[in-house]
Order: sequence, then structure tokens, then C-alpha cells
Amino acid sequence: MKATAIRSDTIPQYNNAHYAVVDLGSNSFHLLIVHLTDNTIKTVSKVKRKVRLAAGLNNQNELSQEAIERGLDCLALFAQHLASIPKENIRIVATAALRIANNRSLFIHAANKILPVNINLLSGEQEANTIYSGVAHTCHDNSTQKRLVVDIGGASTELIIGEGFNALHAISLNLGCVSFNERYFSDNKLTTNNFDNAINAANKIIQPIASRFVKLGWQTALGSSGTMKALIEVLHSHQQETVLNMNFLQKIKQELIAFKSIDNIFFDGLRADRVAVLASGLCILMALFNCLQIKELTLSTGALREGLLFEMMP
Repeated sequence: MKATAIRSDTIPQYNNAHYAVVDLGSNSFHLLIVHLTDNTIKTVSKVKRKVRLAAGLNNQNELSQEAIERGLDCLALFAQHLASIPKENIRIVATAALRIANNRSLFIHAANKILPVNINLLSGEQEANTIYSGVAHTCHDNSTQKRLVVDIGGASTELIIGEGFNALHAISLNLGCVSFNERYFSDNKLTTNNFDNAINAANKIIQPIASRFVKLGWQTALGSSGTMKALIEVLHSHQQETVLNMNFLQKIKQELIAFKSIDNIFFDGLRADRVAVLASGLCILMALFNCLQIKELTLSTGALREGLLFEMMP
């Protein structure tokens, strides 16, 4: 993936009313730029690149040179967008893939030479709390109700129970749609055996922490990641209520098995960039529904990037 150079006459020009967040995720890198005026936030630019950093981790948890180069090429593009934004209005964070990578210093050192401000490597708990902040600030449900927030990333899954703007219990688990795809669907086959292995593995990771979440309880469950967005888009394309439940997840699983290969996957409403990790993300989501006894789950419009923005803004 080579970053596309922007002609000097087309480089966006911003000012001190603009704020930018860069999220170096394990699956995708995201750039979000907003404009703040009269206490109103307006999105002016979004850039997303499928870097799949977590797919570049080997058995020793070292990033491949190819994965590092994919990431740096993307950041060279992002840096052009960030050039005219005041440094104090920029936040750049990295998540699970770089937490895991034993050679992360190679990437971070090179990236910091490209970017206007240094990367902040979030801990799992910091990531979870920031995700909850983004959900809470963009949520239109009853703020007095307890919420369960679920975010399935490329190499980690964050689970948070909160009330209002406060996270009461937050945890980050080492399971993600890219890492599970590499582990359980590396043969590209959508077999019952591959699904069972992935779901059972996710169950084993989630089960030890499940009782605390179930005991705390919640009134509403919200999802904020690409896996859930993809499934909601499939429901929306069929004019169905955009609420996820176990019956729908089981139906998608059986349809995926019928496709036999990841290369054959096609659903109305499903974007091409979600195909590769749909099966692995679905397995993690099914395990979460099972272990946490989730009945139904709706989509949140906010997550990590929105949480970072609200922490930074006056």
C-alpha cells in the first residue's frame, strides 16, 4: 500500500478551530478531522486505510517489515492532512497490535519522524475507557441506564459497563478479528470445524471475566466496531430492524458455511473491505453473546476516535 501524494495546491488547509485524531488500529488506520464552531462539531474529513497491522505479527509477536512499511506509507498520507493543524489540537494513538508487537519501537520511532506529534500507545484499559467516552457522548439513549459497550478490534476486544459518562468496569481481551482470522481461518475455508474452533477459543478467553459483567448487569447493549457495523449494514439492506440477536448471528454463520470459502462471501450491503474478517469477527461476537448472555445489541455511532476528541476539546 503506497501513500498517494497530494498535490501542494490540493493539500487541505486548516486552522486552530480544527481538531484531528489518528487511530492506529490493528485492522485499519483512521484519520478524523473536525471543525469546532459555536459549540458545534462538524466532521470535515475522514480517511481510512486497511493496513491490517495485526496480520503482520508472526509467532514471536514481531511485526513484519511489510506490515511496518504499509503503516508508514499510510502515515505519510495522514501527515499531509495534519500539517496545518495546531499540534495541541492533534491526538495520535495506537492500540492492540502495537501493544503486542515486541519490535513496536521500530515502527513507533519511524512513525514519530513522519507525524507532527508523537504516538501515544494506549493500554487496554485506557482504550476501553476512551471507547466508552466516545459511545456515551454520542449516545441518545437514557443516560441513567447502565450500558454494556462491546468493541471488537483487529487484535483486541474491549468490554465496558458504564452509566452516564462514567465507565464502571472496563477490560481489554486479547482476541480480535484479524488475529482470529490468521489463527482459525488461515486456510480461507468456511468450515463448521473452523467456526467451532474459533468460537470455542473465544469462549475460553471471555468466560473467566463474564460473571463480573453479568453480575453488574445493564439495560442496553451497544456495539461500536467494524464487525457489528458490517452486520447492521446487511440487516439494513434487507429493510430489517437494525438490532443484532443470536438468531441472526446463527443465520449468518450458516450462510457463511454455505459459501465454503472467504473468497466467495457476498451479502447485500456488505462492503468489500469487511469480507476478509467477517467470519472471525462473527465468531467472537457469538462467543460474547453466549458468555455474557446478551439478548440483543444495537450500533453506537461513537467509539475511540470520538472519545479522544471529547477529551481534547475545550
